Amino acid sequence: MLLVIAFSVLFLIEARNHNYDYKKSWTVVYFNNPGDSSLGFTIENHQGEETEYGYEIFLNDKKIAENEIKIDAGAKQTLTPDLNAGGGKVTIEVDAEDLKYMIYKDIK
Repeated sequence: MLLVIAFSVLFLIEARNHNYDYKKSWTVVYFNNPGDSSLGFTIENHQGEETEYGYEIFLNDKKIAENEIKIDAGAKQTLTPDLNAGGGKVTIEVDAEDLKYMIYKDIK
């Protein structure tokens, strides 16, 4: 009986360790297709609660778009800006409270 209880406790502890959101707070921002010239990107919210993210899009250090979006805890949102950006370095800055993330790529 004691062995069954011990295995049950170990199973529960191990299951929590495999949950990426258990007592953790993090966000992921990435381009959907980093190898092409599309600007679609995804924000994953693992902050443990609904979070409001602001984002700005820059082309060659000039702001061309900005917006805000709320994302539920554990959810992700894919955004596809419809911009005629032309060519150059595109930078996307995403922030939430005291967090700031920046991704960029060169498009032709």
